[in-house]
Amino acid sequence: MKLRQITFPLFVVLCISSGTSAQGRYSHLKKWANEYPVDYTTKPKTNFFGLPEIRQRLFKLLGRRNLSRLMKDFGMVTPVNLIDGYLILEGVTSNRTPESEIENAIVAVNISDKAGTIMVVFSGIGERFGQPEYFCTNGKTCNGLPTEVRTKIKGWEH
Repeated sequence: MKLRQITFPLFVVLCISSGTSAQGRYSHLKKWANEYPVDYTTKPKTNFFGLPEIRQRLFKLLGRRNLSRLMKDFGMVTPVNLIDGYLILEGVTSNRTPESEIENAIVAVNISDKAGTIMVVFSGIGERFGQPEYFCTNGKTCNGLPTEVRTKIKGWEH
């Protein structure tokens, strides 16, 4: 009898804890969907990249130079999209170049996986830009990006 009294509550606790751990490391960021990632008109200003859990991971992933590259001119952004469990942020990182040369960036944050995978893709249109550059916290070649995002990146390649 006593074993059953101890086992059942333990079973319930284990079930509850396994359900919450499967939700993802960044599930609380879902509220950013359909919001602009950078908005200097609000008080206080909103900046998705300024969130400690994002900024620290981006710095570790990209290093100082590429983080500066991402943040320097990140403009002409669209609202944050939620696609297949990823928050997708799109923008232009070098909007001070001739019209025929533009560098785009996509930041994808997987809010569904426990690891909190972050991927950054730089892809340019024009002579001074080469192949897309991929940076991924999972150390792989950004496997797992939603098809819609991969198609968009392929469309940038000229």
